[in-house]
Amino acid sequence: MILVSDLAEFAYDFSMKKLNQKTFDYPIVIRRVANDIVFSIPDLGYFKHSPIRAEKLIVESAKTPKSKNTAKPDNCILSEDLLHEAMEQLEKAWLHIDKHLENKKWLPDASTFKQSIQKAEEDYSLPEFAAKLNEFMSVSENTIRREIKRGQIQCYQTEGGHRRIPGSELGHYLEKCKTKRTSEAEA
Repeated sequence: MILVSDLAEFAYDFSMKKLNQKTFDYPIVIRRVANDIVFSIPDLGYFKHSPIRAEKLIVESAKTPKSKNTAKPDNCILSEDLLHEAMEQLEKAWLHIDKHLENKKWLPDASTFKQSIQKAEEDYSLPEFAAKLNEFMSVSENTIRREIKRGQIQCYQTEGGHRRIPGSELGHYLEKCKTKRTSEAEA
């Protein structure tokens, strides 16, 4: 639990520093990347990482034996340390912007565009990818496996050994197939 006195102390310490008002025009992006929280100022090329402690959940299924229960990170632990680290990183980011505005001759304008948070693109399992691809052309799962081995389709494997194919690969593969077929038709 964070005490109000801790926040007040942080605010008091920070209020003693003078900042240019233009400091707050630059967006600070806070997002999770892997097992870190990244504080960044894209306009100035500033990136700082802070580790996240995650709670491991044991996943039991009827198909996996008890000796092979997998643990996967699912919940982030919102601790006092994490919140204090976030406050410190935010302060450092503001101070970095302020120093940059004071000392550098190159002053980029603050970003004017706004972007909403978007859902990450969907990753398909091999059968799901085959079903999506079959909407456009007739391809078997074995053909997709061969294309993955050749490097024509990019994918990654989960801890359980299953292939996951990013949704963007669908368009890339269809474009590759279209160019192959047009070059074969010309020959």
